[in-house]
Amino acid sequence: MKVALLTNIVTPYTHRLFERMGQSLGGDLSVFACSETEPERHWTVAPARYYRRAALGGLRLHRSYVSHIYLNPGIVPALLGTRYDVVVLSDFSPTMMMACAAARARRIPVIISTDGQPETDPGRHSRIHRLARRAIVPLCAAGVGASRGSLALLQSYGLAPEASFLSPIAPGWDFVGSPPSFDARPFDLLFCGHLDDDRKGALFFADVVDGLVARGRRPTVRVAGDGPLREALAERLRTAGVEARFDGFLSQETLAEAYASAKVFLFPSRGDPWGLVANEAIQCGTPVIASVHAQSGLELVGPSGTGQVLPLVVADWTAATERYLDDRAAWQDAHAAAVAATRTFSIDAMTNGFMASFDYVTAGSGGTPSGALGASLGRAE
Repeated sequence: MKVALLTNIVTPYTHRLFERMGQSLGGDLSVFACSETEPERHWTVAPARYYRRAALGGLRLHRSYVSHIYLNPGIVPALLGTRYDVVVLSDFSPTMMMACAAARARRIPVIISTDGQPETDPGRHSRIHRLARRAIVPLCAAGVGASRGSLALLQSYGLAPEASFLSPIAPGWDFVGSPPSFDARPFDLLFCGHLDDDRKGALFFADVVDGLVARGRRPTVRVAGDGPLREALAERLRTAGVEARFDGFLSQETLAEAYASAKVFLFPSRGDPWGLVANEAIQCGTPVIASVHAQSGLELVGPSGTGQVLPLVVADWTAATERYLDDRAAWQDAHAAAVAATRTFSIDAMTNGFMASFDYVTAGSGGTPSGALGASLGRAE
């Protein structure tokens, strides 16, 4: 089976997925990226070993670090020049629309993949985004979603439930060894991510720290990541009299140490399609307090018992944080639950969702593929 997959950029966690998929496909996976990288992306990605990777030329409009428009006409000859059995799209840009048209012209089944979810769907507010999704999704033979929210989103645009597959997101790295105990963690709180407030809630994090200080605590704080609010956040913590360490951007190789150094990870997202930082904290045995606006909170943190999922109310977050710092039994329960959660949200489960979708679209309409929606959802429970 020869598979072509289109993506905006290759990230550490998707590289890991592509390596595993390439192994399963015997190396017959070609990944076409619309761009080598995007603004505010500081990671490096290892060379491809088990798949082929190429960056397309074309026009790129980077409106923000989370909003990009791509026009890469070269995808058409790339798809027409080789006979693929499956074409996978991972966005709704003009490039993806051209790829969909080229694949359909060759009668190649198309799969749409997304990590989006209804709350963060641009189609809620933008007619152009909505039209793009309605143009692509009904033409696809199957869809792969990173969450149940992703599958609900695809189905709202016309994907058949029986053609829906779950591929739960897994980190680009594994924690090696046993996660440290409560007493072996020098920091009380960790924030990890882009330092903005409109999406990642950096100033809300500062509000929670202020709430703890008002209760007579002096938490030790670690902040991993960078962004426009770095100095503002540092000033807030200094004003509160709180000791804080700012790491800036951390490489994939150093993230495990950061997550494992904190007793509690706060993830006050104001809107994340998923939120991979929750997976990363959990695999390091770190309890997570997550926002209801991050899908990983709703589908990973809450159901797994590895932390709490709360609305963005400072008093509630302050109380929940204090509970994990003071109640060793509660902390240990969340810490222990991480083992089972890490098994479920694994690279194997992520790969299996895609492989099941490939089997489905190449088996013919009369078949009953193993690993269809029911089985795929079962892997995430």
